[in-house]
Amino acid sequence: MSRYCKVCGVEIDPRRIAILPDTQTCTQHSTAEKKVAMVVQMGEGDHTWTETYAVEREVYDKIQEAEKNFRKTSNPKPKAKAKLTEEEEEELSVLDDLEEETDLDVEDDDEYIDDESDYSSDDILEED
Repeated sequence: MSRYCKVCGVEIDPRRIAILPDTQTCTQHSTAEKKVAMVVQMGEGDHTWTETYAVEREVYDKIQEAEKNFRKTSNPKPKAKAKLTEEEEEELSVLDDLEEETDLDVEDDDEYIDDESDYSSDDILEED
Protein backbone atom coordinates (compact mmCIF):
# COMPACT_ATOMS: atom_id res chain seq x y z
CA MET A 1 0.00 0.00 0.00
CA SER A 2 1.41 3.39 -0.96
CA ARG A 3 1.40 6.38 1.25
CA TYR A 4 1.58 10.00 0.12
CA CYS A 5 3.16 13.05 1.71
CA LYS A 6 0.60 15.24 3.49
CA VAL A 7 2.46 18.41 2.37
CA CYS A 8 3.17 17.88 -1.31
CA GLY A 9 1.22 14.72 -2.21
CA VAL A 10 4.28 12.84 -3.59
CA GLU A 11 4.51 9.11 -2.85
CA ILE A 12 6.66 8.39 0.22
CA ASP A 13 9.58 6.07 -0.48
CA PRO A 14 8.77 2.53 0.82
CA ARG A 15 12.21 2.37 2.48
CA ARG A 16 11.30 5.45 4.56
CA ILE A 17 8.02 3.84 5.57
CA ALA A 18 9.89 0.64 6.54
CA ILE A 19 12.18 2.61 8.87
CA LEU A 20 9.56 5.11 10.11
CA PRO A 21 6.16 3.37 9.90
CA ASP A 22 4.24 6.37 11.29
CA THR A 23 5.74 8.95 8.91
CA GLN A 24 3.33 11.17 7.01
CA THR A 25 5.84 13.25 5.02
CA CYS A 26 8.45 12.68 2.35
CA THR A 27 12.13 13.32 3.07
CA GLN A 28 11.87 16.78 1.50
CA HIS A 29 9.27 17.87 4.05
CA SER A 30 10.65 16.06 7.07
CA THR A 31 11.17 18.26 10.12
CA ALA A 32 14.31 16.35 11.13
CA GLU A 33 17.52 18.23 10.49
CA LYS A 34 20.60 16.79 8.89
CA LYS A 35 23.20 15.24 11.18
CA VAL A 36 26.75 16.50 11.43
CA ALA A 37 29.68 14.09 11.17
CA MET A 38 32.41 14.45 13.79
CA VAL A 39 35.74 12.66 13.49
CA VAL A 40 37.30 11.92 16.87
CA GLN A 41 40.85 10.66 17.39
CA MET A 42 41.11 8.11 20.19
CA GLY A 43 44.08 6.47 21.95
CA GLU A 44 47.64 7.63 22.49
CA GLY A 45 51.00 7.33 20.78
CA ASP A 46 51.24 4.46 18.29
CA HIS A 47 47.85 3.12 19.37
CA THR A 48 45.53 5.72 17.88
CA TRP A 49 42.43 5.34 15.76
CA THR A 50 39.65 7.58 14.53
CA GLU A 51 35.92 7.17 14.96
CA THR A 52 33.16 9.00 13.15
CA TYR A 53 30.01 10.04 14.99
CA ALA A 54 26.77 11.44 13.57
CA VAL A 55 25.40 14.08 15.94
CA GLU A 56 22.69 16.71 15.90
CA ARG A 57 23.75 20.22 14.83
CA GLU A 58 22.94 21.57 18.31
CA VAL A 59 25.23 19.03 20.00
CA TYR A 60 27.99 19.74 17.46
CA ASP A 61 27.79 23.49 18.15
CA LYS A 62 28.04 22.91 21.91
CA ILE A 63 31.12 20.71 21.46
CA GLN A 64 32.78 23.29 19.20
CA GLU A 65 32.10 26.04 21.76
CA ALA A 66 33.53 23.90 24.59
CA GLU A 67 36.71 23.22 22.55
CA LYS A 68 37.07 26.93 21.76
CA ASN A 69 36.80 27.83 25.45
CA PHE A 70 39.28 25.08 26.39
CA ARG A 71 41.84 26.37 23.90
CA LYS A 72 41.52 29.89 25.28
CA THR A 73 42.28 28.72 28.82
CA SER A 74 45.03 26.24 27.94
CA ASN A 75 46.88 28.48 25.45
CA PRO A 76 46.89 31.99 26.89
CA LYS A 77 48.20 34.73 24.62
CA PRO A 78 51.84 35.59 25.22
CA LYS A 79 52.43 38.77 27.16
CA ALA A 80 53.64 41.77 25.23
CA LYS A 81 57.38 42.30 25.48
CA ALA A 82 58.49 45.27 27.50
CA LYS A 83 59.95 48.06 25.44
CA LEU A 84 63.70 48.41 25.87
CA THR A 85 65.37 51.68 26.70
CA GLU A 86 67.96 53.11 24.32
CA GLU A 87 70.76 52.07 26.68
CA GLU A 88 69.53 48.47 26.78
CA GLU A 89 69.25 48.37 22.99
CA GLU A 90 72.84 49.63 22.68
CA GLU A 91 74.07 46.96 25.10
CA LEU A 92 72.31 44.24 23.10
CA SER A 93 73.78 45.47 19.83
CA VAL A 94 77.29 45.54 21.36
CA LEU A 95 76.81 41.98 22.62
CA ASP A 96 75.60 40.84 19.18
CA ASP A 97 78.64 42.43 17.53
CA LEU A 98 80.94 40.77 20.07
CA GLU A 99 79.39 37.35 19.39
CA GLU A 100 79.89 37.78 15.64
CA GLU A 101 83.56 38.66 16.12
CA THR A 102 84.32 35.70 18.40
CA ASP A 103 82.61 32.95 16.38
CA LEU A 104 85.01 30.03 15.91
CA ASP A 105 85.01 27.66 12.99
CA VAL A 106 84.19 24.10 13.95
CA GLU A 107 86.95 22.76 11.71
CA ASP A 108 89.60 24.62 13.76
CA ASP A 109 88.66 22.68 16.92
CA ASP A 110 90.43 19.52 15.65
CA GLU A 111 93.82 20.77 16.84
CA TYR A 112 92.64 20.92 20.46
CA ILE A 113 91.78 17.22 20.73
CA ASP A 114 94.32 15.38 22.90
CA ASP A 115 95.79 12.28 21.37
CA GLU A 116 95.98 9.68 24.16
CA SER A 117 98.68 7.75 22.33
CA ASP A 118 101.22 10.47 23.27
CA TYR A 119 100.99 9.50 26.94
CA SER A 120 101.50 6.15 28.55
CA SER A 121 100.36 5.13 32.02
CA ASP A 122 104.04 5.00 33.10
CA ASP A 123 104.54 8.67 32.22
CA ILE A 124 101.59 9.67 34.37
CA LEU A 125 102.83 7.63 37.33
CA GLU A 126 106.36 9.07 37.08
CA GLU A 127 105.04 12.65 37.23
CA ASP A 128 103.56 12.02 40.71
